[in-house]
Amino acid sequence: MKTIQNSLFIVFVISVFSALSSSDVVTSTGITHSIVYANAKQALPLLLAKKDEDIVIYKKDIIIRSDELKSEPKRNQEEFKTVEKPEAKKQETLGLDIIDKYIKEGKKYEARNALSDIFINKKIPEKQKEIKEQLDRLNEDLIFSPSPSPDAVMYTVQPGDVLARIAKQFNTNYELIMKINGKATTRLNIGEKLKILTGKTKILASKTDFTLTLLLNDHYVKQYRIGTGKNDKTPMGTFEVKNKMKEPTWYSPNGGIFHYGHQENILGTRWIGFKDKPDVIGYGIHGTTLPETIGTASSNGCVRMINGDVEELFDFVTSDTAIIIQR
Repeated sequence: MKTIQNSLFIVFVISVFSALSSSDVVTSTGITHSIVYANAKQALPLLLAKKDEDIVIYKKDIIIRSDELKSEPKRNQEEFKTVEKPEAKKQETLGLDIIDKYIKEGKKYEARNALSDIFINKKIPEKQKEIKEQLDRLNEDLIFSPSPSPDAVMYTVQPGDVLARIAKQFNTNYELIMKINGKATTRLNIGEKLKILTGKTKILASKTDFTLTLLLNDHYVKQYRIGTGKNDKTPMGTFEVKNKMKEPTWYSPNGGIFHYGHQENILGTRWIGFKDKPDVIGYGIHGTTLPETIGTASSNGCVRMINGDVEELFDFVTSDTAIIIQR
């Protein structure tokens, strides 16, 4: 009986090796420049006897010489191709043709938001200037006009309303309400419709590009040119707004105090101060009496802007505006 069992086992082993062919199965120590292929369809083990120990080899672990692989039919190579997972596929950036489609359909808000994502993340760097111009055109209507917009509410003036009180109610500035609605004075008429922007503003400043980008609800509003600190003095990181001042007094690092209008006061018409950090004290965004320094690293560390630009930015900034300075 034992002889019959041994014979059957030998027949089984011979049949397995016949199927694989002796030249197709080798040990990793005997071959250099080997290629390993795994077939997920075959998971049954092949039990091979070798003197005193049993070795279990799965077909997925079989090593094939590279010269033999070249002679394999193409269909076998296709069988072992890696299957790409759907979640690994990259999402395609909205193309400019889609933006044009939005605009033709009158979907300015959707077009602006899609363009904003492309612009802020520099997804099409060679078209940054063109995209910025298109964004500015769209925001002339969406942001800087009395026209209704998803970024705003239309408020009806009630008896007893005061513009400053309305602005406080919506966490904004009355100057911005006046600008958007084309009002020359703070006088209100009962029943008057006011467009009031809602949501959070954010500032992104780039030391490399000398740009400051204003965002509303994480979407582009406007971009300005800036000046930064000489010798890389402008700090990087996220800052909170400490205070805002019109016609600020400059406290010079040398100890001088120069009121607005003094020839030594270089702060221009507006000051937006950062909350101090342990190693960052006295920094902010301000105007300048030296407009030729915009686009250069020449300040004592603060962010400089053209006076007209900082005045516009000033009206958008509130106490919860985040200021992010990047390389």
